[in-house]
Amino acid sequence: MHVPDLAERVAKEFAHVLGTPAGRVGELTACTEILQAAPRVPFYADLAAHVRQHLDHLQRTGNSA
Repeated sequence: MHVPDLAERVAKEFAHVLGTPAGRVGELTACTEILQAAPRVPFYADLAAHVRQHLDHLQRTGNSA
């Protein structure tokens, strides 16, 4: 998300969902869809760098938040 405070709040409020295997699959699916659409949709193109950073974070930490 473009707004770090909002991203932190969403992660905190939905930790009970995002911290599950199904939540992680959902999060990874959303990231994949954004990256696939980025070449065609300017809004997603603007998010692509943030999504890649988030995926790097997930890979380093093994967490879904």
